[in-house]
Amino acid sequence: MANLKELEAKLTLQQRKAALLLVENELIGAANDEKKSQEEMAEEVGVGRMTLYRWRTQNKVFIEYMNLIADDFLGSHRAEVYSQLLKTIRGSQPSIKGIDLFLRRFGLLTDRQVTTTEGENDKRSNEDLAKELEDLDDLLED
Repeated sequence: MANLKELEAKLTLQQRKAALLLVENELIGAANDEKKSQEEMAEEVGVGRMTLYRWRTQNKVFIEYMNLIADDFLGSHRAEVYSQLLKTIRGSQPSIKGIDLFLRRFGLLTDRQVTTTEGENDKRSNEDLAKELEDLDDLLED
């Protein structure tokens, strides 16, 4: 993933402003029930609504830049998220999902899959396997 400065160098000032507005609108505006329309944001940036639409749906550099801005914003709220997680764990009825998430976050719980094979073919010798491979090669040649 490219860093923020590399992406900024590939975008115009209007695109950088639009990315910031879009992230703010989604993360802050939605939380305050003050979301702007796409038309309003496009007008504020000085582009058409369809241009803004193409940037946020088709321009990979723009999308990656917008995602990095969102990651930075959310990263600043990590303490709040951890606080809410602890509330779900410490509540009168602790959340199993919250405990699971906590343990996974710190690598104390992982998914583990074990596959075992049982049957009479488990004890084939190297010669048996070589013969079987020869038979398969013969079938492929026919």
